[in-house]
Amino acid sequence: MGSVKLPFDRRAILLLNVILAQAFLVLFFGVLQFWNVFDLLQERALTALAAFYVAAGGFFSLVAIFMLRNVVQLVRAQAEAEVNRVRLQETRQMVDMLRAQRHDFLNHLQVIYGLIQVGKSDVVEDYISQVNEEIQKSSKVFNTLMHRPEIAGLLMRKIAQAEASGISFAVDLKTDLMLLGISPLDFSRVLGNLIDNALDAVEAVPPEQRRIYFEMREEQNAYVIRITNFRPLIPREYLGKIFQKGFTTKAGKGEGLGLYIVKNLVEKNRGKIWVESNEEEGTSFILCFPRLSYSRVELPSA
Repeated sequence: MGSVKLPFDRRAILLLNVILAQAFLVLFFGVLQFWNVFDLLQERALTALAAFYVAAGGFFSLVAIFMLRNVVQLVRAQAEAEVNRVRLQETRQMVDMLRAQRHDFLNHLQVIYGLIQVGKSDVVEDYISQVNEEIQKSSKVFNTLMHRPEIAGLLMRKIAQAEASGISFAVDLKTDLMLLGISPLDFSRVLGNLIDNALDAVEAVPPEQRRIYFEMREEQNAYVIRITNFRPLIPREYLGKIFQKGFTTKAGKGEGLGLYIVKNLVEKNRGKIWVESNEEEGTSFILCFPRLSYSRVELPSA
């Protein structure tokens, strides 16, 4: 499983700054006092005082280092606990989804059996073809993202949500995201927001245009994720504002924070995001994240 970028705890960082500031002040006032009494003390007293301040400075430095180590361990433990909580939640949701699919599969078998009983062999063939298409899509998601259950679970939920609303949701997974370094929590928020936006957008178009395409691939030492809804389009004058705080294309709905937050999460994890919208390809939001062995993202050619 890929490494996870751990979030910072502001309270821990504040505590760390206080500790370091205290250690610095002890050393500073020690040196200041040393020079103030330099002409007043005998050589023996001066030596003893100097030794005391050196010892005190060393002691407080060791204390600061010890507490710094504890703060770092605390931050890491809190981050790992949050990551594990998210993964456990997604795994449970995936198990629930598999149970639901098992129930659906049994229902499909009953339908097929009933059609055979009444001699509808031509209908049976079409029905089996549709069921097989659903099974192949689910198998592709689970097999490709076996080590990233939080992503597989999210995709399966969104696919089921789309199908329940009469929306075609095509998935093209060309990578397993093995070296993706973004935390499961951040990545789930980013993907969930973008897919939800696509689902909301296609609700406003005719049924034959309600299509979403989700792609993951590797390109130029980076992972590229594309979420496309073929209609509606985003007006050209909005493309430069789409990620601004407070901007929204949903009249009377929302506060325009969704894509602004998404952009911040992407950039926090050393990624990039941009949008394209044209008549030929529809509206696409493209994410680009470096693989763990690379330190920066090179934008692939559009």
